[in-house]
Amino acid sequence: MGGMLLEFSENANVFFKKCILVILTVMTHEEAALRAAKLRDEIWRLNKAYFIENREEASEDVRDALKQELIKLEKEFPDIITSDSPTQRVGAPLDGRLPKVTHLTPKESLSDAFSHEELVDWIDQMERALGNEYDAFTFVSELKIDGLNITLIYQHTNDHRYELLRAVTRGNGIEGEDVTHTVKTIESVPLSFVLKRDAAPQLIEVSGEVYLPKAALKQLNAGLPEGEQFANPRNAAAGSLRQLDPQVAASRNLAIFCYELGRETTDALGIETQKELMECIQEMGIPINTELRIMHSLRDIEAMYEDFQKKRGSLPYDIDGLVIKLNDKKMQRDLGSTAKAPRWARAYKFPAEQKTAIILDIQLQVGRTGAITPVAHLSPTQLAGTTVTRATLHNADEIARLDVRIGDTVVVQKAGDIIPEVVNVMVNLRPEGSRAFHFPTHCPSCNTALVRPDGEAVHRCPSDNCSAVRQEKIEHLVSRYAFNIEGFGKETIEELLSQGLVSDAADIFFLTYDDLINLPLFKEKKTENVLTAIDNARHVPLDRFLFALGIRHIGRETAEILARRLRWPTYPAITMAAIATTLQQQSFHDLSAIDGIGEKVATSIIDWIAEDDNRALLHKFENAGVVAMQAEDSHAKQVFQGKTFVLTGTLPTLSREEAKKMIKDRGGKVSSSVSKKTDYLLLGEDPGSKFADAQKLGTTLLDEAAFLQMVG
Repeated sequence: MGGMLLEFSENANVFFKKCILVILTVMTHEEAALRAAKLRDEIWRLNKAYFIENREEASEDVRDALKQELIKLEKEFPDIITSDSPTQRVGAPLDGRLPKVTHLTPKESLSDAFSHEELVDWIDQMERALGNEYDAFTFVSELKIDGLNITLIYQHTNDHRYELLRAVTRGNGIEGEDVTHTVKTIESVPLSFVLKRDAAPQLIEVSGEVYLPKAALKQLNAGLPEGEQFANPRNAAAGSLRQLDPQVAASRNLAIFCYELGRETTDALGIETQKELMECIQEMGIPINTELRIMHSLRDIEAMYEDFQKKRGSLPYDIDGLVIKLNDKKMQRDLGSTAKAPRWARAYKFPAEQKTAIILDIQLQVGRTGAITPVAHLSPTQLAGTTVTRATLHNADEIARLDVRIGDTVVVQKAGDIIPEVVNVMVNLRPEGSRAFHFPTHCPSCNTALVRPDGEAVHRCPSDNCSAVRQEKIEHLVSRYAFNIEGFGKETIEELLSQGLVSDAADIFFLTYDDLINLPLFKEKKTENVLTAIDNARHVPLDRFLFALGIRHIGRETAEILARRLRWPTYPAITMAAIATTLQQQSFHDLSAIDGIGEKVATSIIDWIAEDDNRALLHKFENAGVVAMQAEDSHAKQVFQGKTFVLTGTLPTLSREEAKKMIKDRGGKVSSSVSKKTDYLLLGEDPGSKFADAQKLGTTLLDEAAFLQMVG
């Protein structure tokens, strides 16, 4: 469970925070114009770095988020739109090194959709625009390849033969850069072809996406010194195409998928559907992505979206969503385009892995070990499929490093795909009058002077009587992976502490019917259920009990190692007295010699059991009838002896706990992060960042079927 949040009011500029809230809800015209100007400057600065200088100062997710904010502002205040706004143009500025070429037809960009509701709105708009002329829509759904947009121009020579005339980047949509010399090095791009159609237009215009396969990026980066390596395949593809020396591009194994023909080409060839268009491109010998599908409903589109959101990590190229197009070309022509985007298509993007948000406040979280963690309260933002309103700032050093302030626009991501964290501050968007955040010197709960032990980045409250620490310790004890006692929410524990019914975690086992029945929301049935849950929890697995004690550095994995490796005097039921005696008998050398324990954990255990209050807590558990149960020894073959596993994603039939038990019963270890020491990554559906880490390190990948075969 999360720590207790407490506002440190002496650091907060209350007036400034109120101003931020007002700006977020009711912006004046002047404020909107100022914010829009800052957004325009920042977006173009980031675009220049990314598209021209091949440097990624901010991810595409972040650039998208800033652009969406600007679109929202300009929609609310149309008169603040400027002709050079990023919302009014396509692509990026040209850098002047390569020849500029005017496009045969202006290049458009796609409007984005980030949710099912936005797709519904899009379809409603098309239905209203087309009236009753069409009964139903048929769509073509394609993968949205994360690469560099390129237009290929083929010129008719004789009979039905066409030769590559030039290749042009999208550029600003009106003119692009001539990169024919590097595109010719892409082996999958035909330098000529025979058109198997009756018509023979003078020029054929084909658009597509040049990309760098993931394997090619890995090979490329392996040959580059650290600091000069490419951040992602898209950057590498862009940098490769813009090389003046075609031999450099030739060495990088670029590839291409094409997906569109120019309007004049389409009309000249008499193409009536998007599917026919794709078949025509394929007939020319030009590569298309064959994962395209015909869709008749939003349900079909959502199924493909969810399917490839799970598969994207295992594809040999990067994708960031789907592209949905109306199949009927007449419908496309009737709908037309806005100033820069077709009305008949949408880019349905996967949930952002990074997003921007505004910091509304910085509050302090007090954990069960007294650790003080600063937490940023954010303007709500959709991140990796969920709405995020809070993000960790870790500690005082991190706040100082970032110079994060209330009112800042920040980049947020999910650390390990779970916990939101602030990555950096967009200083160019900082409002006037912001003030630096100064870390407190006293606990926000009990006002005890904070301490920062040598060698640690975390400040702690040292008081044993801190109500916030006591609250967190009890919440930890009843949590899922400890005693797992249902019925004790945060508010209930706060009420128990405030009424003096509990003072520590062991007091939970002394609660009576009369104690609970008068609590808010407690009626007879709930009271009886909670008392039954408490009674059932008196016999708890040993590893869960050790974890429930809340000893610093003792997580679930470490608690399980201690439960398996220490010599417990009784079996299978272990009394609290036996636990106290066993822990007291351990020397620093004995503990630190256990594989997976280490010096920090050894010191923490010795320090914990040396405190009178902690030994008294064990005695209190004893009086409450709590007994820790040791698990039976496994008789399975030790096929994973000495092997380390990491798990990611959702397995088809096994739960994570079941898979971990199978590994440990057979002598293996389970780690939470991928490293050079990892032997196997057990890969389920919708994997997180661990999958990418494993690919970089060359870790052996296992699906559930292969894993179960190894288990035997």
